[in-house]
Amino acid sequence: MLNNFGAKPISIIEIHLVMWFFQCLLIVPIWWVARLVSNKGIFVQILINVGFYIVYTYVWFGPVQEAIGYLYNHLVQVTRTGNSRMVAVLDNGAIYSYLNYQLLKHAFRLSWFYLAAYFYNYRQEEKKRIELAIANKVLQLKMLKWHLNPSFYFNTLHYLQQVAKEKPLNAAAPILQLAKVMEYVIYEAKEKLIDVKKEIQFLNNYIQLKNLQLVNHSAFETEVTGEHQKLKIAPLLLTGIIDEIIQSEIFTEKKKYKIKLQFSGIEMQLIVKGDLGEQTKMLILPGGILDMRLKELYPGSFSFHYLVDSNQFKLSLKLDAESGF
Repeated sequence: MLNNFGAKPISIIEIHLVMWFFQCLLIVPIWWVARLVSNKGIFVQILINVGFYIVYTYVWFGPVQEAIGYLYNHLVQVTRTGNSRMVAVLDNGAIYSYLNYQLLKHAFRLSWFYLAAYFYNYRQEEKKRIELAIANKVLQLKMLKWHLNPSFYFNTLHYLQQVAKEKPLNAAAPILQLAKVMEYVIYEAKEKLIDVKKEIQFLNNYIQLKNLQLVNHSAFETEVTGEHQKLKIAPLLLTGIIDEIIQSEIFTEKKKYKIKLQFSGIEMQLIVKGDLGEQTKMLILPGGILDMRLKELYPGSFSFHYLVDSNQFKLSLKLDAESGF
């Protein structure tokens, strides 16, 4: 029609662009019906799509071709003389080749819908899978994060009760330390990473309260060397590791432990020196508590050793640094 009634014949490229435009229009009702029944059973989808093909074919070879022929003939009468008029070339459903071609086109358009739907659903499922994996990872990290042993609070409160009875004025300092410990656990420890300086301050408060507990059979001393002002660490990590080591031991008498924290660049070395038993060695075995937790928090960034001769537990850990460190 464009070639017959336009100002000049259109090019092959223009023909393809026009055909592409009409194909997009003609594919809309096919995709719309397929989408409506996409959540139904296979048999229902096949039945409805075949039924729609019959209706679509009837409309195409009937009303649509009649409308095209009517428009074409009237344009011919208006724009051309009797000798130059041309008969409209229309699709005829009575001819097998036209009907077969229509079936092929319908199947081709329908296949594009199911192909697109497959990749769309695949992406949606992949997105859900990734979100679920992330949520599961976060949950695992929450479960693997260290928490203060409830016995720490009970033992500290028991000590404060004894001090309050004997010398009430002496209870002020440990109460303030306990408040700082609780503030850190409740507010600061919710973060994924915390300043190393804050973690060390918490560790000192924790150890001082631990040393005061009446039922405690261990005494701790800390030493910190190296620059760590711009480093970040997982909260409660240091106290968690120390607790795991100490709780694994069976105490029969008072024991002393020295905790060294040495920093160099982004590397931290935690050294626990004291009367460590065989249970400490068991903690650092592959698949053990410390190994499992550190793999989740610092995968590929840690190593630890139990030095039997010098009675030391040594952890080397690469920490995160603030931007610009």
